[in-house]
Amino acid sequence: MGHNTYLKLNWLSIFFIFSLFVIGGLVRSTGSGMGCPDWPKCFGEYVPPTSKSALPANYEDFFKEQRIQKTARFVSVLKKIGLANKAAEIENNTSLNESHEFNVLKAYVEYINRLWGAVTGLLVFACFLLSIPYLRNNKKVFIFTTLGFIFVFLNALLGAVVVNSNLIGGIVTAHFIAAFASICFFIIARHFAQPFPSSNLTSGQKRMTCMLMILIATQVILGAELRELYDVLNNVLNFADKTSALAPTFQYHGLLGLLTSTLAIYQLISISNTYKSIKYIKWVAILAVAQLGFGPMALLPETAAISKLFHISFGAAIFVLQFYICTAFISTSKSER
Repeated sequence: MGHNTYLKLNWLSIFFIFSLFVIGGLVRSTGSGMGCPDWPKCFGEYVPPTSKSALPANYEDFFKEQRIQKTARFVSVLKKIGLANKAAEIENNTSLNESHEFNVLKAYVEYINRLWGAVTGLLVFACFLLSIPYLRNNKKVFIFTTLGFIFVFLNALLGAVVVNSNLIGGIVTAHFIAAFASICFFIIARHFAQPFPSSNLTSGQKRMTCMLMILIATQVILGAELRELYDVLNNVLNFADKTSALAPTFQYHGLLGLLTSTLAIYQLISISNTYKSIKYIKWVAILAVAQLGFGPMALLPETAAISKLFHISFGAAIFVLQFYICTAFISTSKSER
């Protein structure tokens, strides 16, 4: 019973971590990061109000003061750990201390993000506890589950830093990487708990799946860096100027996307006929091709918000699916299909 329960919680953990990534993308695309200016409450309530009339008359000044105090504490921590330059950058950024007007949509988007994060934390903690018995005869399950658990909570801390620092350089990308790392650790842990069906693919086919995995990972990191640069420029340039300034990087990202989709289609054609038990191969190809459409749409002001959400979500899904495929294909044992 413990083994089966662990496997179920493992899948749930992967699903909730991925869903939290998508919800986080929704928070970013709708600008809801400060939808709730306080923590753990939202505008002083455990359940956000549904109208501005439910708030005190001076709520903007009250939460602005809280924000100033919170920023001061964060700056103090950065100075203590030797990040004086970043501390000065944040301290001099007056936008961090601006008032935040109540917006019911943004408040509830951020509130759902927090609730989903809390549930995800409980799930990965339960999964960690259920991995402890594996120390007796399958230590790798415990080790990789523990790493996944650690990275989930590390990512929660990075998320807080992203909000408190107003997108401090490098943290957004680290936030992305930590989320993907936690999912990868849980996938590997599951493989050691119940090995995936192995393959008798040729060494060339296995190298191809690994090359595609590396290419997808590169695209994800480049996309995260692009998103970070875009947000930084958001404070100083209008939409057209931002797009123009980042045009060369967008083009490079687009060319890599074309290469990724081509290789994903080749993977589908060359492998699916001989390894039909991995149905995820076709989804990697479908989503990779879809990305070619959502990428350019994200550059249009009329469709930017929704297109960015789908672009980020599909990119994350491609990464997770391909990592699962690679984990299965690199398995050393052989099995009949």
